[in-house]
Amino acid sequence: MTCEVAVMNKYGVALAADSAATFGRGQKVYYAAEKLFCISQVPPVGVMISGSAELMDMPWEIIIKTYTQQRQAHPFERLEQYVEDFFRFVEQSEALFPPALQQTWFREAVRRYWKETFLEPLATPAGAPRKRRRAGGAAQALHRILARETAAWRRLPMLELGAVYGDRVLAEYAPVLAALEKELFHPLGLKQDFADKFRAAVGAMYMHTWVHPGDGSGIVFAGMGEAEPFPGLQEFQVDSIAAGRLRAVRVGEARITREVTAIVAPFGVTEMVDIFYRGIQPELEESLYAIIGRNLAHHRPDAPGWPAGETARLVEQIRKAFTDGIVRKYQSPLIAAVEVLPRQGLATMAEALVNLTALKLRMSVETVETVGGAVHVALLSRGDGFVWVRRPNSAREAAEPGG
Repeated sequence: MTCEVAVMNKYGVALAADSAATFGRGQKVYYAAEKLFCISQVPPVGVMISGSAELMDMPWEIIIKTYTQQRQAHPFERLEQYVEDFFRFVEQSEALFPPALQQTWFREAVRRYWKETFLEPLATPAGAPRKRRRAGGAAQALHRILARETAAWRRLPMLELGAVYGDRVLAEYAPVLAALEKELFHPLGLKQDFADKFRAAVGAMYMHTWVHPGDGSGIVFAGMGEAEPFPGLQEFQVDSIAAGRLRAVRVGEARITREVTAIVAPFGVTEMVDIFYRGIQPELEESLYAIIGRNLAHHRPDAPGWPAGETARLVEQIRKAFTDGIVRKYQSPLIAAVEVLPRQGLATMAEALVNLTALKLRMSVETVETVGGAVHVALLSRGDGFVWVRRPNSAREAAEPGG
């Protein structure tokens, strides 16, 4: 996990990220990871990485630094163009992601999906006859699972790549899918129509906005293009490259305008920033509404005149009143203060919020300390470009006591 914060107003945007990173399948935590990078000095654009520190076993640090070394020096007018240029580089870099690697990664992703989704639910208790598992309902069980999967995929929005991309993946990797079908499903003696449905599920997986929780990386782009007076940010979840295209899902964006004058945006572990911003932990807030609802339902009048749905209506009124109070007492005063912060104040605030999160995890005995280490801080502004405020791993700071 990680904690990263962006604090923005009209003067610029401050980015802060901790340096803790968990590697392997255990809980080994190192505190010297780089998660904050500069991809354009002027106009200023920065990138922050959370979640998996690698894309298809390639460290993001290497990907980003390779991009900055090879990127053309000409500036773009908008932040979105920097995002598009970076993703295009990732897709087209065969040195980092050769087609053979993409195929291997696709094979393992589909094998895992098919095994976890279709085969493991068919497992029978120890000692159950193998023949019964094969012939006594496997097809019916798979029909139910396929129906459930189809409905689940349809509820998700589609990637910008769309259905054409899903068909392209199935066509390009048809031999891989045929080999996996033989390996995993041939022993069950299923008919060909099942193979077609399994492949359709793979196509749906690659055309919808879904990222495997164990493989996904969060990536935040922040800054401004040549033609943009105020900063903005865009947040993505990135999964893998298949058939030459990167599966990147936009999950959020924000921009300073003349109307929206200040923004505090946390990423990764957000609990302490949420408390600072809203005055209450979101999980606790939802628990309170649930408790209120249960008590209203239990103690509601028994008179016939009690309208249906009255409990839900009262809970919603309480929620609205509570939210209005949060905005009035916490959010509005904080935004008003952030709106007038000078640039150095933005950096100080962003760093403090990351340190506050690290302290909370350090004091907790129930969670692994996955946020911590030195905090990297950068300040991006129209006048000064991308400026490092604190970069603990740099040779300069190591040579200057107190940094």
